[in-house]
Amino acid sequence: MTQKQPFSKTVSEIKNVFFDSFLGKNIVLVQAIGITPIIAAGVTLQKGVVLTLCTAAVLLPASLFMSVFGEKLPAWLRAPLYSVGAALILLGAAVLLDRAISHELYASLYVFLPLTAVNTVVSYRAGGFSVSHVPVVAITDAIASSLGFGLVICLVSALREIASFGTLWGNSMDFEIVLPEAALPYAAFLLLGFSAAFLQWVRTRLLERAAK
Repeated sequence: MTQKQPFSKTVSEIKNVFFDSFLGKNIVLVQAIGITPIIAAGVTLQKGVVLTLCTAAVLLPASLFMSVFGEKLPAWLRAPLYSVGAALILLGAAVLLDRAISHELYASLYVFLPLTAVNTVVSYRAGGFSVSHVPVVAITDAIASSLGFGLVICLVSALREIASFGTLWGNSMDFEIVLPEAALPYAAFLLLGFSAAFLQWVRTRLLERAAK
């Protein structure tokens, strides 16, 4: 049985865990996890927000469950359990999105919503990190990882929407030049590459300043 890491419930330690998971080791830009939905579906800000909320709705309870019960379960049973739980949560989210928010938005995402149940963000953080950490750390990491994923997908989605359609959140930006190619996968790869490089530059500058 894995020994849970000791954790002193202090504000400073929680801040360190949060910052590390949110930005310092961003799950997308640093660890290259959860890239597929960004490339395939992150073409408008609305879609980015919906996928962020769905990821958080799955990751938070999965992380808490695996932190509390993960060590008591055989390794082969963990992934099926949180995947089934995630699928049930996403079923409810899909119904809510379709009937109460926007049928058009649901129609454009219905292929990707079920895939969130087996998103590598969930399997990597809930199935890996949370099992060996106490609940307060697991929840902090889940929140920060969801926000880190959301920051990237919303940024990339907003830029692709502006460039591709001349809109943001469906509202016209009055651009005369529109680049439909920005909706293609290669544009997302480029934006992710530039974002990762910028984050690395920021981290390097911070380390240099700390060293001084």
